[in-house]
This record gives sequence, structure tokens and C-alpha cells, in this order.
Amino acid sequence: MRLVFLAVCPLILLCQCHSPVLGRAEGIDPNPFQVLERQAGPENRDPKRIAVPVLKSAALEKRWGTPTLLVGPQGGYALRYQNPRNRKSQLTIFGSPDMYPIAGAFPPPYTDLGMDPRSGTYAPREVAQGWKTARLSGRGVRFYITEASSPGEPVQYSTETFRLTGPDGRTASYRLRTASTKGADDARALFETASF
Repeated sequence: MRLVFLAVCPLILLCQCHSPVLGRAEGIDPNPFQVLERQAGPENRDPKRIAVPVLKSAALEKRWGTPTLLVGPQGGYALRYQNPRNRKSQLTIFGSPDMYPIAGAFPPPYTDLGMDPRSGTYAPREVAQGWKTARLSGRGVRFYITEASSPGEPVQYSTETFRLTGPDGRTASYRLRTASTKGADDARALFETASF
């Protein structure tokens, strides 16, 4: 069973996910990064295997250091930048040669844990939300909350999966994800550091 998991898991690095819930969209799935990072072999860290223009953050590399790189089986990639002084503050950029449908008019809802600090109890509830916008390579890209904060964990924000054309004329799909302890404006600022 473990062997099957190890064989299948790298295939989902830049997979297409589908959910029939209204407002949910197909796109690059950003969730398995930490699992894949632990299981990655040398071939999954070889930048020569990347088959798409590399969207990256030179500003975060200068500020936080070299990102962690993972390369998928079909030339997609993930770059994770992490603040060395606050490991919960990070930006991950996913690139894929695949094309995905455009996201819907509304982003998917997120679950707020609804913690009552006085009693220490939780009353989870689903929260509808609207898109927020960041500027990437001269165009607006929508983003939203993918996970609400929980004790010890910051809010997670993701862009929709979007298409960009690199300086070499090749077009690919991208999705960015950030964990921010400072809110949507901080997430937007981190997203907007990405460029070719």
C-alpha cells in the first residue's frame, strides 16, 4: 500500500482537482507540497526538467533566501519561499503546462472554526466570500481565502489558476499560495512579488 501511495503521490503535484460544489473551480492543487517535499527524489529537484516559463519571486529570494524547488513528472514545478524568521509566512508558486477551466464568479467558501476564546469551544461555519485582486505581470489575478486561521496556523490564501505568457512566448498555468499572519493586504503584497 505504501508503495502505491509513493508512486501515485508525485503525480498529483500539479494535478487537476474537481469539485461539483457551485463556485469551486478546477485548477492546480496546492495542497500536497509538504508531503511531496519529504518524498522527492533527485529527479524531482532538477530544474532542467521544468517545461514551462518559471514565474518566481526575486524579491523574496533576496529577502528570505533560496526557495525549495519541486518538479513534477510533466515539467510543472513548485517553488516555496519561506521566511526564516517566521516559518509560517511563506509563498508557493506552482507552474503547469496543463490548461484549466476559468474559475467561477465566486470563490469557494472557507470554514471558520468559530473558536470562542472564553470557553475554548468551536462552532465551525462555512463562510461565503468574494474575490480579492492582485496585480501580476501587469494583469489582475483573483485570490481568496482557502483556509481560515486556526490555533497556531495563519490564514491561507490562493490565487485562482491563471494563464501567463513568459518572455519566451510560451504560455502556462500558474497558481500562488501564501500563508499570511497579517491578512489579505500582506497576501496581495506577497503575490505581487512574483514575476518572470
